[in-house]
Amino acid sequence: MGAHVWNARTIFAAAILLGAAASTNGWSGEPVEDLLAATFRLTDGEHSGTCFIVSVPAASATVPHKCVLATAAHVLDQMDADECDLILRSRTVDDCYVRKVVSIKIREGQRDLWTAHPDLDVAAMPIDLPADATVAPIPFELIADESQLINRTIRVGQETWISCFPAKLESNEAGWPVLRRGSIASHPLIPLKANKTILIDYKVFGGDSGAPIATIVNNRPLIVGVASSMQQQTDRSTLPFEERVMHTPMGLSIAVQSAYLRDTITQMQQK
Repeated sequence: MGAHVWNARTIFAAAILLGAAASTNGWSGEPVEDLLAATFRLTDGEHSGTCFIVSVPAASATVPHKCVLATAAHVLDQMDADECDLILRSRTVDDCYVRKVVSIKIREGQRDLWTAHPDLDVAAMPIDLPADATVAPIPFELIADESQLINRTIRVGQETWISCFPAKLESNEAGWPVLRRGSIASHPLIPLKANKTILIDYKVFGGDSGAPIATIVNNRPLIVGVASSMQQQTDRSTLPFEERVMHTPMGLSIAVQSAYLRDTITQMQQK
């Protein structure tokens, strides 16, 4: 896709410019718009996935927050090259957004630069963003943990919002994601160790992997999961000279519970 131009809503006028240091002060106050503003597409030309930017706590009062790229582990693992494209956005002086494609390093030789959960399809990688990229990262504290499952802040039937790039689709030339709507379809959600993944009721497509799945709490997006794969029904038929296998999507996303993303980011920081 060529250079952009998408007229920005004035509510994004406070969107922040992030470099290596990340701030969380540029939120619009509209939770689904904030979710979109943190979400971007990763691609190597052949493969495509969704990622989102998280602002992790500062090491001290004098050290700024840092940015982490979060996605499904298989999104990065399926890319063979040492680099891939991260499709960012920049805001111009006339309040338009322009597409900004940057190459990011994901490997050094045989060494992966991301940290993957040892058992689940979720990954985190530190990232330095160009100063002219417009990004509103999700604060680490808005990635839900098990306590929010226990106190029923997150529960079955709850409405969710998914910011993603289904089948490589971008909502406009500036590279904004598509906003999907669903609900939590799993019960029970706890204990966490027995319910590491959950089902989200929405029509999922390839390219959605790595997408943040959020519910709205106190007018802010609370991340409840990371899209990993789709649930499907598989039918097989055998004829005298032919065998057929048919996969039918069930309109359900399998998502890794967000507490495991928290664990993965913590593990990454300890390396």
